[in-house]
Amino acid sequence: MTVLEKPKSARASGLVANSGGRGGTAALAVEQIVPVHLLDGGEVVYFALKPSPWFVLLVSLKWVIAGAVIVALSMWDVIPLPFSSRWYLYHIGFWMAVGRLGWGLLEWVSRLYVLTNRRAMRIRGVFNVEVFTCSLDRIQNTYLHLSVPERMTRTGTVTFQTAADGGGTASWRAVSRPLEVHQRLREAICRAQSRGGNGS
Repeated sequence: MTVLEKPKSARASGLVANSGGRGGTAALAVEQIVPVHLLDGGEVVYFALKPSPWFVLLVSLKWVIAGAVIVALSMWDVIPLPFSSRWYLYHIGFWMAVGRLGWGLLEWVSRLYVLTNRRAMRIRGVFNVEVFTCSLDRIQNTYLHLSVPERMTRTGTVTFQTAADGGGTASWRAVSRPLEVHQRLREAICRAQSRGGNGS
């Protein structure tokens, strides 16, 4: 999990990028990670994180499996087909899987999850950027979902249900250390709701 968070000794305008490994950290400005126009005056970024790199495979898994099945059928004599048909079938399956993985990589690059003292945000979109924001005091429930593929990759999906606009849900998909992320979200929600929603 690539986590970007403000250290206690840093200025309000600075973040530290923590790669999650044993290496050092590199200072990054907030505007390099979270667009400044998305933050209100006095808003403090608790963390900004990208999904785990496993996100690329997880969102593409069905297409990759389908592509692999097509490739296998083209190579095995299960179905009597001429060589030219097998060649086309092989390439269809191969490029189906590769193309979906490529699109998944673009989705991963363009996706960011942000938690501040006031809001939870999700930024995504390859061509059209979609920014979802929700005040912490408007979040009614949170859920942690661990599917079998996510358990195998040690990732998880954090979902929160909002009270805004008649209710709705949003998710932070395939985050590393999901238990920790969910706990920090819950703590931020409790702080914001106990202080009237301004998070200060």
